[in-house]
Amino acid sequence: MGTDEQSNHELRVLESISEVSPDRWNAVVDQSSRGSVFHRHEWLEAVENGLGHAPRHLLVEKDGNPISLFPNFLEPVEGLDRSPLRRLVSVEPGFGGPLATTDTDTVLPAMLETVADYCTGRTVVHEIRALDTGYLRYNTLFQSHGYEPNRRRCRFLLHLSRPYEDILSRMSRSRRKGIDRGREGDAEVIEEAVTSEALERFYRTYAQVMDDLGVSAFPREFFESLLGMADRLLLVTARVDGEYAGGLLEILDDEQSSVHGYVAAVPREFFDHHVSELLYDYVVRWGIDNGYDTYDLGTTKPDYENGLFRYKEGFGGQLVPTLVWERGGNSLWDVLHRGRSLYLKHVSSES
Repeated sequence: MGTDEQSNHELRVLESISEVSPDRWNAVVDQSSRGSVFHRHEWLEAVENGLGHAPRHLLVEKDGNPISLFPNFLEPVEGLDRSPLRRLVSVEPGFGGPLATTDTDTVLPAMLETVADYCTGRTVVHEIRALDTGYLRYNTLFQSHGYEPNRRRCRFLLHLSRPYEDILSRMSRSRRKGIDRGREGDAEVIEEAVTSEALERFYRTYAQVMDDLGVSAFPREFFESLLGMADRLLLVTARVDGEYAGGLLEILDDEQSSVHGYVAAVPREFFDHHVSELLYDYVVRWGIDNGYDTYDLGTTKPDYENGLFRYKEGFGGQLVPTLVWERGGNSLWDVLHRGRSLYLKHVSSES
């Protein structure tokens, strides 16, 4: 788009979120019905500084005022961290997608066309990860620009407008039993102030749990960067006989009135104390008391045989797809895309 003298639109590509002030960026987030905590300046700053991902954020101004934005990061291709290939993604960790407060028919196509210019060479695909199902209204637009929908992830939503006893009654027998047994035991769950010391203690447990699972953990620097948005974090921890027993770090998405389940860290030795069930139950009650509409239990594979899927399903939430659209940038993506499809078919046939 560049600068359009007739419409007074100017599209800028930002290589750091620091190129625009938080107030100007967040004004668009606040004015858009699809804005979320993951669109906010503070979250993008934490991803940039804490994970080292290179931003390619799009910002459209009209007569000098921000009216549209589209956060993006250059990151490794999923599952190929050591490969030189890259993807442009909006946004991970978290969710993104374009936001427009006005002139949607003009600015959205222009932003999608600009993004295409950055999917060349080693950058093989652009991926849009949307949180709000309202993004489905753009499906035809996305597909007209070469995007294909992908439904490899899903989430469970607990609707907190219901009374607590109603939510509890919808849980599976095993989840309810776990909560009851946990309450009868010696575990204590509390909300902690989000300080550097509290996050450091939580991080040590989280990193150990991830190591035991053979899964890569976020770096310590990312958690340190999250202190810049401490007012959007909920840290709930547990103790058993006074011993630290892990916790949950949740993101408060005030824009969507949702508590977003983000990082869970409960060591295996505390499973028999039903610490996990008590932590989730605490967040449910906290969300109700603080007026949130939903508790988003976080992303999982849409596979009923997957252990994490079954565990989250047991809380009785509504199953919703995570909305993802992909647009390949060159022939390398075609090869990777076909290879991924064959791999998924093989895994499915082996299950």
